[in-house]
Amino acid sequence: MTMWIPDLSSGTGPVYRRIAHAIGDAVEKGQLQAGDRLPTHRDLAYHLGVTVGTVTRAYREAERLGLAIGEVGRGTYVSAPLDMSPPLLLPGHPVSYGKEQPRAENDDDDADLPRQNASNGFVSSGVTSTPVNFGTADVSFTKSRDSDQPYPVLVEDGPINFRMNCPLPPQETHINQVLIDIAQSGPIENLITYKTEYGMPHHRQALAKMAGRFGLDDNPDRVLPTAGVQHAMTVALMTFTRPGDLVLCEEMTYPNLRSLAAMMQFRLRGVAMDEEGILPDVLDNLCRTQSPRVIYLMPTLHNPLCSTMSHERRIAIAEVLRKHNLMLIEDGIYGFLDPDAPPPLSCFVPERAIYLNGISKSVGGGLRIGFIHAPIQYIAKLASGIRTTCWMTPGINLELVTRLINDGTIERYETWHREEASRRLGIILGSLKGYDVRFHPTNYHIWLALPDHIETSELVMNAANSGVMLTAAQQFAVGIPPRGLRLSFGAERSTERIHHGVNIILRLLQTSEFSDAHVM
Repeated sequence: MTMWIPDLSSGTGPVYRRIAHAIGDAVEKGQLQAGDRLPTHRDLAYHLGVTVGTVTRAYREAERLGLAIGEVGRGTYVSAPLDMSPPLLLPGHPVSYGKEQPRAENDDDDADLPRQNASNGFVSSGVTSTPVNFGTADVSFTKSRDSDQPYPVLVEDGPINFRMNCPLPPQETHINQVLIDIAQSGPIENLITYKTEYGMPHHRQALAKMAGRFGLDDNPDRVLPTAGVQHAMTVALMTFTRPGDLVLCEEMTYPNLRSLAAMMQFRLRGVAMDEEGILPDVLDNLCRTQSPRVIYLMPTLHNPLCSTMSHERRIAIAEVLRKHNLMLIEDGIYGFLDPDAPPPLSCFVPERAIYLNGISKSVGGGLRIGFIHAPIQYIAKLASGIRTTCWMTPGINLELVTRLINDGTIERYETWHREEASRRLGIILGSLKGYDVRFHPTNYHIWLALPDHIETSELVMNAANSGVMLTAAQQFAVGIPPRGLRLSFGAERSTERIHHGVNIILRLLQTSEFSDAHVM
């Protein structure tokens, strides 16, 4: 940590802005270098005689200006010089993303390494390990008796991960056996050579079968394999938007959509929501006055608000989409966790719907397998986007997922996940009695609305200092963020760690001194 203290004696304006600009001046003068860690919020507040809230606001302003970047659990650092992406302007709420690139949260949003240990069936007996420090967790590179190639196995310590929405699969060895069967079933060359961007016919048939289980047309000609749902999302937006186009979404949305907006230079605007999702009359008014190009929605088990649109709401939204010829991109990644939900919104407007789904939440994000389901007239254009971005989806991964679909494993995993999510939710809700929590009984995350006296970013910071990683509302907001945070509880193998982590959060909620903070 750099013991740098700014001189604020000659500046004018609010203290938090003077601190932020002092960081920029120190970089220009060589007093701070890219990668230097800035003083902690509390240390700097003490030395300057201001509140912690003022320093928090100053560091946030420095991030907005591209001068610093905050890493949950590690601190705030001076940014490395990077090319600035074009600013993303939200109508009524100008936002400059600068160096800020929100970490991905949904879909393929959760890229932390899975936590596994010798009890999960993946590590054979008679192995040797060499400890390696891997940043936020201890990792042993383990060698099997049959190979000299190491692979990492995470040990259950380090920060408790309530940030990443990446449910762990059941601890069993079935996938191991399927991989062995693939290796023994014929020449592997057929799966590792170049293939068309459309995928092999039997792969598309399996993905279409999966789409059919959710109520969509199971015609394989309407399905394309992708390298995960996030890749599918990128391809769909590349296909149907151009720089300057307006894209609508829920006012709380998957953070990577904001990153894609900055990269592709389309404008992003959130649509007001209630407990079911976006409001049809607000959507209709925006379509009449703003001429949006596309809308991205998560109607079932919304991330992060846990809401699911009713059948009637889906009909109303579909009527607005059809009335204004608005293209729908629907993210269905969490749909399997709510089997009682209505059919996908795409079923109500099939001629203008691009539906995205995959196996990152039910099997594992590391496989990088998803799919696009679209009207046949758009398939060739979407396939061109796949070829442009990755040429093709990996054949071995597709073959594995195809077999897991056809032998019923994915449906079995989905059932297991619903039961496991419900069990873990009981631990969470049992500790957070009396707080405003939005949840679904078989979902892996909750939305915790915070009391007025608690500042979200400070709670997230204090939780990180106590060994718990959380995601604040700011990561999801398109516009002004609400006061709250998402808590995801699928990434931890140990329920004891989940219980310990939520008790830390409870203690912070009960003992916070934020009500005494005054932002200068």
